[in-house]
Amino acid sequence: MSMKTLILLLLAFNLFFAGSACPSDFSVPGGTLPSGSLREGAIGVAYTVVKGNEVVSFPVKVLSVMPSARSPRNLILVRASGPVIENTGGIAAGMSGSPVFIDGKLIGAIGYGWSFSEHQMGLVTPIEDMAEIWNWPDRVPSLNPPELKLEDPSSGDVRLHATVSFDQPGNETEEKEAKELSAPLTGSGYSPRSAKRIEDVIGHPVVLLPGGGGDLSLPVEYEPVLRPGEAVSVLVAWGDVSLAATGTLTAISKDGRFLAFAHPFTNRGAVAFPLARAWIHQVVPSLDTPFKIGTPTSIVGIVTQDRPQGIGGFTGRFAPVMDISLNFRDVDSGKETFKRFKTASDPFMMTKVIPEMVTGLVDNVWGRIGEGSAKISLKIEGGKLVDGWRRTNMFFSTTDLAKTMFSEFTDLVNAVSLNPFFEIIPFGVHIDVEATADPRVVLIEDVSLSRKVVPPGGSFDVEITLRPYRKEPVVHKMTLKAPGDAQGVCEVVVRGGGIEEPDQESILMGWRTIRSLDELLKEFSAMETNDEVVAEVRSFGPPREDPSSLEAEEELQRKLRSQRKEEKIREGSFKSYRSNYYVDGLLRRMIRVVPE
Repeated sequence: MSMKTLILLLLAFNLFFAGSACPSDFSVPGGTLPSGSLREGAIGVAYTVVKGNEVVSFPVKVLSVMPSARSPRNLILVRASGPVIENTGGIAAGMSGSPVFIDGKLIGAIGYGWSFSEHQMGLVTPIEDMAEIWNWPDRVPSLNPPELKLEDPSSGDVRLHATVSFDQPGNETEEKEAKELSAPLTGSGYSPRSAKRIEDVIGHPVVLLPGGGGDLSLPVEYEPVLRPGEAVSVLVAWGDVSLAATGTLTAISKDGRFLAFAHPFTNRGAVAFPLARAWIHQVVPSLDTPFKIGTPTSIVGIVTQDRPQGIGGFTGRFAPVMDISLNFRDVDSGKETFKRFKTASDPFMMTKVIPEMVTGLVDNVWGRIGEGSAKISLKIEGGKLVDGWRRTNMFFSTTDLAKTMFSEFTDLVNAVSLNPFFEIIPFGVHIDVEATADPRVVLIEDVSLSRKVVPPGGSFDVEITLRPYRKEPVVHKMTLKAPGDAQGVCEVVVRGGGIEEPDQESILMGWRTIRSLDELLKEFSAMETNDEVVAEVRSFGPPREDPSSLEAEEELQRKLRSQRKEEKIREGSFKSYRSNYYVDGLLRRMIRVVPE
């Protein structure tokens, strides 16, 4: 099975069937009132927080029940009024999930509103629709994950679209369509350009707050007592980098399950996001839509369901997290800065978000975006990686160093966290960066050989002239050997590490696959680094093995890049050394191999 096929299969498990199903009964004090029994003109009361953590109320009037062929099956059109709504300028983003009661019975929660319109009007997602999220199975990562099993959800409703249209760029009718009332994601600790790319990944606007993030060690409430109408946040990241979506808690069942938001957060299905209490600083008036600004204050539970009808999960239970740290040394100023943050343990999403957060964090810490050179040491640890795995590399850019130096980091974190062999939980990534605005680059300027003709296996010296940027050249010598099975004209190549590096031919040509995480990491370790000066002999003669059978030929073709590299190092036809520079350039020379 290929990596691509496996990832698609895991995605299908995550979104639909994997895990153990939750009970579908969801009971709340006072009971509920189905949308089918509502009448036009009925008066109810809604609860939310507009300042601090005080739950306040405001009256709502039922205007109509709007049926739909999609999920949620109905939406209740209401008009809000009273001093609270007058002060906020209408129903605000962040009021999503605010419970609405009629005669003491819960009918649902405010979930949608309109931009550039009368903000007193909104749409309530009925409680019977919100409770349907419990017909889906949870899939929460654990230190000992169980074997995945295919299970049908107890509900046959697999529709994944809300009944209203969400705002889309270029949508000519977006001002007339209802949209989610979730507060825009609030983030801090990274640059605006990273916030924009995070928006693209998650699909929600990010309000970037000034400052360097929040509290890494948010307190944990193991037996929280929550009330409907309280402000809550779904945590994506917290610490020196933060990202959270704030809405309102709708209801809590007797067994500790909760419902909130009355619309999806990311609509990812079965998830494992931390849930936190939130402190509301202010409701900001807006002609578009008023919105709340909130800050998480303590972790109280876990979000396990992210569906079109709302989000839900458990209080007093907690999600696994990823731990990310960055130690940044600015060579030019001598300043050293350490940053650390945690994220939700969702590799399929966070492997796209974390590199953007780290890049934006470097933008802020370095205080500039532009050219420069950097040495990066990366350590990945967790799960069965007892001693962790490390890699150090050098990067240079004439335009955007921060973006360039994390390109490899993105690929490595993706491959390791999404490896098809086992889940790495907990998962930690620690990055050490040494950066300068100077071009720490060396150019391969010239190459000369001590001999032009050698026997098979014979030695010769390679003299390499290297010129550091705008400095006097230096000379380095290596001794190579011609391959023992070579004959005729051979090529001597001197190059910077990673330039014209051999491909993984055995994998690309379909002769074999990576079979274990250890093998995967070994191949990564064998990858050349940009600070290497590489010298090798390439033979154009017959293959170094003359197979007498198909089995021998296949064995030769199955060798991975690391194995071929090890063989060339043992025979002496490949040598390299690591410098303290980004090595640029490639030069070729010819040599003739003649039997003595």
